[in-house]
Formats: sequence, structure tokens, C-alpha cells
Amino acid sequence: MVPTLFGLISIAVGLLLLVRGTSLDLLRFMMISTLFSGSSAITMTALGGSAISPAHLALAFLIARILLPGSGEYSRIAPAVSVNGFLVFYALYGAVTAFVLPRLFAWQMYVAPLRPVTITGLFDTVPLVFTTQNITTAVYMVGSMLAGVCATIVARKPDAPRKIVATVCFMGWAHAFFGVLGVILTNIGLGDVLNVFRNGSHAQLEQSYNGMVRMTGIFPEASFYASYAFTLFVFAFECWMRDVRPRMTGVTALVLLAVLIFSTSGSGYLSLGAYGALMIVRLLLLRQQLSPRKALVVVAVMLTGLIAALSMIMLVPALADQLGEMFEHMTMDKADSDSGRQRSFWAMQGWHAFLATYGLGIGAGSFRSSSLFMAALGSMGVIGIVTLVCHIINVFKPLRASTYSNPKDERLATGAAASWTLVSMLIPASISAASPDPGVTFAVMAGLALEWRRLRSQARVPRRPTRVAAASPMAPAAPRTRS
Repeated sequence: MVPTLFGLISIAVGLLLLVRGTSLDLLRFMMISTLFSGSSAITMTALGGSAISPAHLALAFLIARILLPGSGEYSRIAPAVSVNGFLVFYALYGAVTAFVLPRLFAWQMYVAPLRPVTITGLFDTVPLVFTTQNITTAVYMVGSMLAGVCATIVARKPDAPRKIVATVCFMGWAHAFFGVLGVILTNIGLGDVLNVFRNGSHAQLEQSYNGMVRMTGIFPEASFYASYAFTLFVFAFECWMRDVRPRMTGVTALVLLAVLIFSTSGSGYLSLGAYGALMIVRLLLLRQQLSPRKALVVVAVMLTGLIAALSMIMLVPALADQLGEMFEHMTMDKADSDSGRQRSFWAMQGWHAFLATYGLGIGAGSFRSSSLFMAALGSMGVIGIVTLVCHIINVFKPLRASTYSNPKDERLATGAAASWTLVSMLIPASISAASPDPGVTFAVMAGLALEWRRLRSQARVPRRPTRVAAASPMAPAAPRTRS
């Protein structure tokens, strides 16, 4: 176990917040640490060089703060575990399958490993055996579960919604800054400067297409970068629609939208397209409430983008052709590319494993997928996929009115935004997730939504004096005043 520079910084900040801060401060620190998902805080040499991310290291300090004597959080642990029951079962069952099922079905099928150390071809496979990646995935899944439970515990604090919204907006600006900075540095020949942040075990992929620099920031690849930006965008936009700190969230959503447009990521474009279609359905069929002023702003942004695109076609046709070719390659031609065929092959492994094991699965971390649902299906079988879907429904609450309205209570409004963010995260996860672990950000959004949507508005309607009370002979007479 070897700590890196990021690990030492995380330990220093974590210790400071453990002594001088609150559990809410540590939750925000953990969320900010997810910006460095391509970094390694601690390298586990005994597990083949697997990395502990800064977010998971920050999670350890958050758990310690909650369990600290005198923290006042003990009474909230059991309710938080109960409300996150589906996620708790999903993670613990996944951890059990990671140790049991690869041994049960060892050498009975070939799979593409989760961490291709010795694989060189696009479709190379190895015999199914128990590996260190089963251990790593089990630990990550338990970590995601603990992150969700901790988020639910901390969400009860009175100032949690406002501070969490401010934190997500800060993360959005920082993520956009690193993305633009990476493009600028690459264009001037200093692209390797940001590689100091990419010391994790993720593979570093090609960062350009036909001479165009792809936006990756401090993440390993453009797809990962765009998926993260999409998550932050949806949360900020959903908060803006519900008048939750609208100035801050509105500007943040606009900046992240621009980042997604220029990210050159197929996952980002598909996610935006699917979310846009979902918004149309919400507005037309589900009667999603949107004030006339906000509807006018949305239309104005769309028209501005359309005018900008038409102006580019007319004034700079060469650049427009290059961007159009890039967009076509990243979306419509993706399925026929080597990358698209490889992702399809990885995803179908889950279905083949599900059939080969008669619905039981071959264990979390046993193979590499490119879809969260296919990874859960092939790794944990019927039990895993059903539990995951139940958790999503429990968070989203599709039959509750606050899901589609704009509650006046800030907690309910922010909780509804978090639930929509979780559902929207499933769009990129369905086409790019490598393992059944939903991730820390997914779990945190779920934990926050479950707690904030569980609490009802504390505002009370002022009562009118009843006639019975006014006519009661025992009621004291009102003092007379002289005119």
C-alpha cells in the first residue's frame, strides 16, 4: 500500500476536517474529490496495482466523523440504512458474488477481464477465474453503499441543500476549467502537464480525432469526462428549473452545456439527445411545470445555438464540415467502428454469462462490460438486476407529484433534482459502465434524494380563529380602546 501525492493531500485535508469541520464539510470534500477520478490516492501493490481513489479515501474520513463519539449521528445510522435498503442489499450481495461465483463457475467460460493487463486484441478473452479485480470491485461496491448511507445521514442538516448545491456548482466550474485548460495546453504542445493527475490504473486513450483535440480535462478519456459533466449539468439544470438558487445553478448549467457540446464525446452527445427527448416528454405529456420566463430562456438558448450553427456553416464552411464529420463519427458511425464493436462485445458478455449460469451470474468484477445493467445482469443475475431497478424506482418515485412539480420547500425541490440526476446518469452508464458498481456520485445523489424527499415541508398554514372559540363565554373579552 503506497500513498501518492494526492493521497497525502487527501489525508491532510481529511484530518483537518475531521478535527475542525463537520460531517457536511467532509461530504462536500468527498464530492469534490470525485473530480480526480482519474487519480490514485493509494496504490494497492498487493492487489496488482489497483488504486484507491481520492473520493474513497475521503469517504473513510467521513465515516470516521459520523462514528466519532459525541457526533450526534448514531441515531440516524439505522434509518439511513433502512431507507437505502435496496442499495445496501445490492452492494453486499455483489460483494458476496465477487468471492463465490467466480470460483463456482471457474474455467467454464471465457471472458474479457475487467482490467486487461495482458490483453492486446479488441476481442481477446481469458478463462473465468477468481482475480484481484473481484476483490477490488467488491470493495468499490461496499464503498458506494457507504457513501449513499452517509449522504442520507448528513442530508438531515438544515443547511445541507444550499451547501450541496453550491458544491456541485463549484465542481461544474472546476470541471469545465480543467477541460478548457487541457485543450489549450495540448494545442501549445504542453498536453502532458495534466498527466500528473492521471496516475490511476485507468487506461489513457487517444485524445484527438483528425487533428481536433478532444476535451478530457484531468480524466483518462473524453467519454468519462463528458459523462461526469453531463451529471453535473443535469443537477444544475434541474435545480434551476425549480428555482433552487437559480442564478448560480442557471449559469453553471449553461457553462456545462457548452462544455458538453465541444467535448467531442459520443457518450456526451447521446446523453444530451436522450435527456432532451426526455424533457420534451416531460413538458408535453407529463406536464412538467416550467414558468413562462424559464421556458423563454430555454427557447432563447436553443435559438442562439441554432443561429450560431448556421452562421458557422455560412462563414466558415471548412470548419463546419470538419465538425460535422466528427459528430457523425462520434455518433452514427460509432457502432461500426472498432470501439463500437468492442463495446458491444463487452456488453453482450453480461447476457451470455446470465444465460450460461441460468440467471445466477458469474460474480462482480469477473468481466468487463460497457453497460451498468448488463454488468449487473451478468455479474449478479436476476437478484442483482431486480434490486438495482428497485433502488432506482425507490429514489425516483415516479408516482409522486413533486417529481414533476416545483415544490416551494427547498429540500423537496433539491431532492427532486437529485432524483432526476440519478435517472439521467443511467443514460451514459448504460453505454459505458465497465462494472456493476454504480459509483460514489450515483450513491450520493440517491442518498440525498431519499432523505430530502422523505421530509415534508415544515411550513404551516396559519390557522383562522374559529367561530366557536370566539363565541365561547369563557373566552376573555377583548380590551376596549377609545377612539
